[in-house]
Amino acid sequence: MDIGLLIVSCLIASLSPGPASLSTIETSLRYGQRRAFWHTLGLAVGETPHLFLSLFGTLWLTQHFPSARFLIAASGMTYFLYLGATHLLRPRSSLPEGAALEAGPWRLFFRGAWVNFSNPKTIPWMIVIIQAANVPSDRFAWSTTGVFLLCTLGSEISVMSFYAMVGDRLRVRLKDAATIRWVDRATGVLWTALGLLMARQAYQLLEVLR
Repeated sequence: MDIGLLIVSCLIASLSPGPASLSTIETSLRYGQRRAFWHTLGLAVGETPHLFLSLFGTLWLTQHFPSARFLIAASGMTYFLYLGATHLLRPRSSLPEGAALEAGPWRLFFRGAWVNFSNPKTIPWMIVIIQAANVPSDRFAWSTTGVFLLCTLGSEISVMSFYAMVGDRLRVRLKDAATIRWVDRATGVLWTALGLLMARQAYQLLEVLR
């Protein structure tokens, strides 16, 4: 398992503009960094079921379909390169406004949990990250599961806490179309780099199958 690549992949996934980051920024702007903590905790809890499904789903596929890892890696490579091209060639000029959030701690917690739990892209992301970082999926091990959860949830909490801390300044800048386009292009470069790493992983898996 490439822990360094796992951490980098998780950080890039968390840093990318999406429902979780926008919801965190919105919460911090409306209610302050302290209350945004409850929202961030909810995001981590909402992501946990997807993490287990991704890890153990990959384990089941590996046991029953030996070629599954290559197919998943190839799919991840295609998806990452597609995201990279989309961000580089068609950067956005505006971001959607976040939904209104209630100020109660438990309401913020459950809203954060629902944001990540209801995101259909969470499981594909986790599967791609598992393949990119070569997380062992041919057998169950508590150590592997613990490291995977620590890296994924740790990066999510750290990044969202950062977004909450700088929410005021970041949100003001994200109202500027030029800044939004710059962020999308920078993210596109990161997606492309991960896509190339996935291409290498897919090639190595193909060589094993041969």
